[in-house]
Amino acid sequence: MSADKSSIQITIPLIHGSTNLQFQNITYQVRHQKEQKLLLKNISGTFRTGRLTAILGPSGAGKSTLLNVLSGFKTQGVSGNIIINNEIIDRQRYRQLVAYTAQDVTLLPNITLRENLHYAADLKLSSKVSQLHKIKIVNDVIALLGLQKCAHNQSQKLSGGEKKRLSIGLELVSNPQIMFFDEPTSGLDSVSSYQVISYMKDLARQGRCVISVIHQPSSELLELFDDIYVVVDGRCMYQGSLDDLISTFAEAGFHCPPYYNRADFVLKIASQYDSNCSEIEKFMVKSEKSVSATMDVGIQQELNSTEFLVKGRGPQYPISWWNQFTILTRRTTLGTIRNPALMGLRFFGHVLFGLTIGFVFYNIGNDASKVLSNISLLIAFLMFITFANAMTVILTFPLEMAVFVREHKSNYYCISAYYFSKLVADFPWMLAGVTAFQLIMYYLSGQLNETDRIIMFWGICALFGWLSQVYGLIAGCLFSIQVSPFIVPASIIPALLFSGFFIRYNELLDFFKPLTLVSYFRYGFEGLVQATYGHNRTELGCEEIFCYYRKTSKILEALHMEPNRYWTDVVGLGIWILFLHFVLYLSLRLRLRWNR
Repeated sequence: MSADKSSIQITIPLIHGSTNLQFQNITYQVRHQKEQKLLLKNISGTFRTGRLTAILGPSGAGKSTLLNVLSGFKTQGVSGNIIINNEIIDRQRYRQLVAYTAQDVTLLPNITLRENLHYAADLKLSSKVSQLHKIKIVNDVIALLGLQKCAHNQSQKLSGGEKKRLSIGLELVSNPQIMFFDEPTSGLDSVSSYQVISYMKDLARQGRCVISVIHQPSSELLELFDDIYVVVDGRCMYQGSLDDLISTFAEAGFHCPPYYNRADFVLKIASQYDSNCSEIEKFMVKSEKSVSATMDVGIQQELNSTEFLVKGRGPQYPISWWNQFTILTRRTTLGTIRNPALMGLRFFGHVLFGLTIGFVFYNIGNDASKVLSNISLLIAFLMFITFANAMTVILTFPLEMAVFVREHKSNYYCISAYYFSKLVADFPWMLAGVTAFQLIMYYLSGQLNETDRIIMFWGICALFGWLSQVYGLIAGCLFSIQVSPFIVPASIIPALLFSGFFIRYNELLDFFKPLTLVSYFRYGFEGLVQATYGHNRTELGCEEIFCYYRKTSKILEALHMEPNRYWTDVVGLGIWILFLHFVLYLSLRLRLRWNR
């Protein structure tokens, strides 16, 4: 450790024993324009315990791809073998040994640095570890990474260097044996870059195997690394210590000018690689043979499997499903409370619009001469609930999706625990907003003040708010934040057209009539009409000489609605909600599949 940290009592446990990582004949191919493109080409290498290794190479060489494969984040299209201490282990056990910090780690913006570390400790450490011990681990990680001054700052208020160090700390709480970093210095100034790499050097000295992709490091930064691994066109050009780098290249006829940055020199040679260039090709072949020769021959003879890290049978997560669910629910609730878009703006938006629409349609609910205006109010009511609950979610959920993908791949929790926690945590806030809006609008617009009607009206509103929120979650899960605000309104319009408000059911062409049965707006609109005018309501008040819609049966006839269909509408909305929950779960799984 450096001198400025010598006074801090750090008790992050050292890694007992060595954890050497070997990989043999790793290939990775992806489908590109109807063709299979090979990104890694039988690449092999060894990373050793206690040494900080830098992976260098020109842009597009396969550095990040290699890291994604070795960390277990990429599994489709991968073949080869990964060996830990001369043993092939299953995927689940391997993922428990490995921590991977991507180039851009997305964090929940409204959770503080300390809270992020506490939640990571709760999710990644066994339930047998006491809460006091978890607190001590979090305090030690904060001290180790020099984050004491910003420990209580929310993630959105952290600087770039602080976010980088926090991303390291999130993985460090589980005391991993192997740590991968993808360009941890990108976007940082020289001082912050040196601090981050220095912390990584300390982690390696504690007995870990630490590997980092680094982009054009300065001479000062390069000196912090022990070993260098150079990747060119998905192949290994050099593996060895930093001290032997220049002499090895000199033996092949590539001489580094005096006082020249060694990293720049290597990248300059690597960028000139061409299969037609015989000198570099010979150097590559010689290097690959040298790497293979350093690996255990006995182990090589046993490796005949082409399946990468077969799935194991042991427990994948350190804590139970219920504990995952409760921890995630607490975290999601905390983030929602602190989010002005999800809490303040949405709730006060419901109240404000409820007051506005209530005064615009003031006291028309029991006036037979204003029935058509009151019916317009009902459809406007549903449209506001839809957009208020769906649009706010799709503006925040895509960011959370990136966090979900990262944490699930890092073995924080299972899909179902996250899925149910998200539904449970957001539901009360949606219900509060819809309830406030409905009560304000209901009384200001002068609807019939009967308890059973109020409950029936509220039931349809609550179901529609629930449906709208899940609909927004699906759009936020499947589409980017640029696309989803267009997808939701565009997909809602067809359901709105067949609601029975703009054109009556019996006026539709026979071809379109079945579509009314699958329109959730139809069930919502019809349910509100039944709650308002059905349920044995006889007559409305009339301030004029004659009111055609004085009898409620005339209203239902004009809308081509059958009486006493309220519970049918409730069941229809319930089926839609169940269907959308199923689609949401599939969407989460699909999102993970896209990132495999």
